[in-house]
Amino acid sequence: GIYPEWAILVKSIKEKNGVPLTRKQAHFTKAQEAARKDIERAFGVLQARFAIVRGPARFWDKKTLENIMKCCVILH
Repeated sequence: GIYPEWAILVKSIKEKNGVPLTRKQAHFTKAQEAARKDIERAFGVLQARFAIVRGPARFWDKKTLENIMKCCVILH
């Protein structure tokens, strides 16, 4: 519930009405949640180290955001 409803963000597959997930769905959910956890942890490290990453970014264009993130990752 903390992520916006965007088509680019993939949500985890959950059980519906007590029906368990298939093996394929369970594997996807586990891998997707692990990847999300890794990305959130890495972004938290960048936010702690670089103030520019903590601020609002909605008014910057996509290329500027891309360059800022690349720079922070390289410097880290």
